[in-house]
Amino acid sequence: MSSVLLVASWSVAMLVIGWSGQLYILPYAVVLGGLLVVLHRMRPYRTHSERCGYDLIFMGYLWAVVGVRCRPFRWSAAVEYALNIAEHVGFALVIGTLAYLLLLLLVQWPHRKALIAAIICFNLLGICIEFYQDAMSGSVLQGFDGDAWKDVGMNALGSVVLMMVLWRGHGRSVAVSGAPKNDRGRGISEADRA
Repeated sequence: MSSVLLVASWSVAMLVIGWSGQLYILPYAVVLGGLLVVLHRMRPYRTHSERCGYDLIFMGYLWAVVGVRCRPFRWSAAVEYALNIAEHVGFALVIGTLAYLLLLLLVQWPHRKALIAAIICFNLLGICIEFYQDAMSGSVLQGFDGDAWKDVGMNALGSVVLMMVLWRGHGRSVAVSGAPKNDRGRGISEADRA
């Protein structure tokens, strides 16, 4: 996805959020846009062969959230519940991947260290978001309700899926200095390739 198309897609999503009045989504969309700008300023990401795929996933998720949260109609309670579960599992996959790429490319941590840190940071972020949402609704001191615990659980489930997908060697396709790295951050030797 070209940078111009990425910015245009993000800008239209911001307009839809503003037009619909669902302003509580704005901080999430702004942070996602900011993180994408950071990624696009890094040469390893800009030249990565899967960059367009990652960009589509990130923007696709933003548009899925905008579509679910900003639509003027509601479905049955069961469908709404399923959409919320899918949104939280998707949140874990997308934001976890984004955090992983930032730690791998910006901080230049080894693959597994970046993945574990991204999972921990993401889940802490998910808990903080639940506190933020409680504060916005005026019930911050009452503790998490059943819906908040479900959201935290779905975030954890998405994190497990992300861990399973990226744990074994996937990080080798994202090279920090142009040459694939092993889990210790060194170049892959012939012994590592075997």
